[in-house]
Parts: sequence; structure tokens; C-alpha cells
Amino acid sequence: MHFPAHRSAATVRWLALGIAAALLGPLSCNATDATADGDLTAMSLSDLAKVEVTSVSKTNEVLQRAAATIYVISHDDIVRSGVTSVPEALRLAPNLLVTQSSASAYVISARGLGGNPTAQNFSNKLLILIDGRSVYTPLYSGIYADTIDVMLEDIDRIEVISGVGATLWGANAMNGVINIITRPSYLTKGSYADLGGGNQQQFGDGRYGAGVGDDGAVRVYGFGFHRGAMELADASGAGDGWSKGQAGFRSDWGLAQDTLTVQGDFYRATENVLNSLDGVLLGGNLLGRYEHHDSLSDLQVQAYIDQSEQLGPGGSSGFTVHTYDVSLQDALMLGSRNRIVWGGGERLYTYGITNETELLFVPASRDLTLANAFLQDTIALTGTVNAVLGMKAEDDPFSGWTPLPDARLSWAINDRMTTWAAASRGIRSPTPFDTDVQEKVGTEVFLHGNPDFRPEEVRALEIGTRAQPTDSLSFSIAGFHDHYDDLRTVEPNSATSFVPLYWGNMMRGNTFGIDSWASWQVTDWWRLSPGVTWVRERLTFSPGASGLLGTVQAGDDPGSHASLSSSMNLPHHLTLDAMLRYVGALPSPALPHYTELDTRLGWRMNRTVEFSLRGANLLHARHYELPAAAGEEITRSVIAEARCNF
Repeated sequence: MHFPAHRSAATVRWLALGIAAALLGPLSCNATDATADGDLTAMSLSDLAKVEVTSVSKTNEVLQRAAATIYVISHDDIVRSGVTSVPEALRLAPNLLVTQSSASAYVISARGLGGNPTAQNFSNKLLILIDGRSVYTPLYSGIYADTIDVMLEDIDRIEVISGVGATLWGANAMNGVINIITRPSYLTKGSYADLGGGNQQQFGDGRYGAGVGDDGAVRVYGFGFHRGAMELADASGAGDGWSKGQAGFRSDWGLAQDTLTVQGDFYRATENVLNSLDGVLLGGNLLGRYEHHDSLSDLQVQAYIDQSEQLGPGGSSGFTVHTYDVSLQDALMLGSRNRIVWGGGERLYTYGITNETELLFVPASRDLTLANAFLQDTIALTGTVNAVLGMKAEDDPFSGWTPLPDARLSWAINDRMTTWAAASRGIRSPTPFDTDVQEKVGTEVFLHGNPDFRPEEVRALEIGTRAQPTDSLSFSIAGFHDHYDDLRTVEPNSATSFVPLYWGNMMRGNTFGIDSWASWQVTDWWRLSPGVTWVRERLTFSPGASGLLGTVQAGDDPGSHASLSSSMNLPHHLTLDAMLRYVGALPSPALPHYTELDTRLGWRMNRTVEFSLRGANLLHARHYELPAAAGEEITRSVIAEARCNF
């Protein structure tokens, strides 16, 4: 998924001195204890296993029993890490690989095939949702990371599923689903302010929430930030700093069995372009959701509209996408053994593109509709064994109706251990980038889209276990084997004419590997959380393929990535959190493996005020996360922050 200056050692010395001063200096004894309610390490591992999730089955279920590879990033994980953006928060999930390529651009992938920007193959096999609103772009199936900012203080949790989620969530949930869930407004009453600044960014957030009558609540928020430019290979500035402002609201109304949520956001950003005028981002959305709950049924009806507009330097190029979506789902209990989830929806995209001289979409505008219907049955075979059978039929504007089946079997061996197995099918639907694009060199077309481009397909097998063998240790491990077909390739025009090139579906093969992580409560004040993902890709070309660019065009992916997180509650109302992350070498274009460290020291002065100091990428003054042909040097940064709830 593509999310389109030298620093001296004094930066590190400043951070080290700040941490030492905070650890050794005198602090107020009137502050609340560091293990106040809601603190990450104040929750036992058993409590964490009982957290309810919704992304696996579209209904509430306990994390320990969910039959999928799912990691939950909690609100307190985000706060204690000190991250300042959604992509950085996603680094906390060990089953995701998050790669920064510029000041505003990130690549996010799961289980390989994360794209290869040098081959114009972008990460496009993950689905991201914010409160049920899909945020991938229909133009190429990826995510523009600079458009998905959320006020981090209002996030309740982020549920990260690695593996196919197509039966419930549809096309493009091919290698995983990321579901960002914000808090209802009745949990965010009062005022909140947050100010921070450092060598790479400055920001300010504010939010106010209040009750409305006996049954309602509302909050309004606003934030703004500036993030500085990264560096080019010659240590000069990349000129890609950017600034953004965003505001929005959420209101929730509830009676005994009925709830209504209405929320919306608006943003505007300017992004610097090296040696050129600024680019501009504009967007907004409005969502309404009605829910009815009774003893037999959980009904939900949702509708939203979304507009996203991007303009290149001086308005020379750009696009506008309007999205209109309506969906319905219901969860029914049929007797004591069957829980049925069914539903459907219709989505309309309408877009217009201002073409560049050398990159065009023909036609430059379209109306695209995406319809779906799904049914899933969770069958209690015994008191401890469940079977899950599901099917979605999705009508894509380019490829028509496609079946997306899923079958899962879970066994709750005991209260602390669950094992599951799954077989699923998913697709990435064709997009205008696959069918309509034209790239020119001068006046000649060098590459064009393929009107007959087929969906990319995956058939996935998975087996996993989630367990808590002792009160102080829990773990999750899942093995997977995915077979891909009809992956996108670059093909010559004909046997006698090399250009214009076109997109083909001439690659297939397998990926296999392991997702694993654990949590170890070393003491009552210290928790360690390691995570490792290991992936191998074995791709080949179909008979008749040209083999241009090699199979690595599907993904310039590392063979492994790992992380080790540490969370400490220290004396004097201090918290110290750190994440050490390792990313293996990239094959082509080649990039050596790297290791980086992020830390945050927090001091809770009282129940309403907290100060913190955070350092990111501390092990190197600068480093590449993508090769120089596709990325920039990411610089070391420090930031001081003050948070206040009142």
C-alpha cells in the first residue's frame, strides 16, 4: 500500500540528558500513581485476552476466542508510544510492516507482496476502515496515508487482521484488514488539549465533549501540524515538508435498544514539492449509523459520503473522488447453535482526473458501482468447537460478480488456549490504473492499461494458536500458505513490437510464513512484547509471459521483520516505553537490513496533566527504509509534548 539534512549527535545527547534529568530529578509526590486506571501495564494478560473485537466476525467476540490472526492496538498503547500519526501507530502491530518513504508517504503491508514502487506496483492488498468507512482509493486500490489522520486521543483501538478478510469485508481485504475504531462521544466528555514540538514536527490538538439531554453526547475536535522535510542521498533537503489542519465532530444518541451515531471530518493540507509549487489536499466525510439490539438480533444500517481531492503543484494535475455508500447487516441467533451474520450494500464512486502530459487516464472520469451481499454462519458443533462458514458475492464494475468464500474451525482447548484453522479466497479488483492508464514518453504512448485486466486472486490456508500458559505469559502464533494467481505484470505489445507495454496477469505462485508475538509480564511494573514475522515468496511467470522486471515487481519485501516493545511504570509517576524494530534486507532494488529504536519517557504530574519526551529513529542520524530510487532518508527526531484532560 503506497502512502504517496544531517542531524548531529547533539540531538541524541539532548534526549539522553532529558531522560536522565526526568529520572533523577525531584518530582511532585502529589501526582497519581503511574498505574492509574486505563494504564497498559495495569491490565493483566487475562484482562487483555478478554477485550472484545468486532473485525473477525462483524459481531462482538472475545479476543481469546477469535478464529483469526488478529492483533489489537489499544488506546493506551498509542498514548504510551508517543506516536503522532496513524501510520506510526500501525508500527505497533507486529503483524504489519510499515515503511516510510518520505515526509508524508508510507507503505503498509502484511504477509508480503507489499509492492515495488520502482516497477509502478504499489501496495494495494490491505483494506483500511475508520469506524466502518472504507478509505482505500478506487483509482489504484491503495491508501493515501496523508488523508487518513484521526485524532489519536479519540481512538479506542485498532484491530489488525493479517490474512484474507474478503468474505465479510470484500475485495481488497486480500492480505488483511485494519479497522480503526474511535470512542463514542459519551466516553470523551470534558476538554482535552495536546501541544508538542521538536526538530521534525510541531502540532496542537484540541477537543471538547459534552452530554446532550438524557440520552445523547457530542464532541468536536480540531488539530493541526507541520512536519519537516526528509533528506536526499546527498544530504540536501527533499523539500517535501507538509502542513495539515483537520476538524470534525461525533454525536451518539442511545435508548435501551437503539443507538444513532453521526460523525464527520474535514481536512486541508499543503505539501511542499521540491523546486516547484505546493500541492494541496482537500477532503471531508459524513457518516450516519443506526443500530438496534435485542435478545435475538443486532441490526445495523450505515451510510456515508466522502470526498477526496488532490491537486499537484499549482493545480497542474490532480483528481477528485466522491464516494457514496449504504450498507445493512444483521446478526441473528437461530436456536442455541447458530449465529448468522448477513447483509449487503452498494457503493458508488464518481471521479474526475486532471491529466498530466505524460500520465493520463482515458477516460478521465467514470462512475463505478460496487455491490455486495454476504452470509456467514457460526455453528457451535460442541461446547468448545465452532465452525464458521461464509460467502460473499461482490459485483465489481470491471469484473462482474465474484464469489468470496471462507471456512474456519476453532477449538477452545481450555479457558486459556484456542486453536483455529481457515481456508479463504480473496481478490484485488481491477482499477482504472489497471485498465485506463496511459504513460507517454514525449508524444508516444509507452505503457497503457488493459481493459481485460482480471482480478488478482489469493487462496489462503492458515492455522494458528492463541494461548496464555501462565499468568505472566501469553502468545499467538499462526502459520500461513497463500497461493496467488493473475498477479499484475508488464508485458510487451506483441512478438514483433516491444512498445507500447501493457499490464498483464501473468504471474502466480506462493507465499508462506509465520506471524507470531507474545507478551511477558516480567514484573508488576514491566512488560515485554516481542513479535516476529517470517515470509517467503515463491513466484513464477505463467506460460507466455515476458518476464520483464522479474517476479520481484510484485513486492520488494524483506524475508523477516521483528520488534521488541518494553513498557515500564517507574517510581515518581514515570513511564518509560521503547520499541526496537528490525527489518530484513530488501532484494531488488537492494537495501541492507536495518534496526531502529523509538523511546518515550512520560511523567504524569497529576490526573489531568502529563509531560513526555520522545525520540524516534535514535540509532541513526538518517536511514533509508526504501531504496533511494523509491524513498528518502528518514531522519532522527525528538519531540516534547504536554497533554491535558480537564
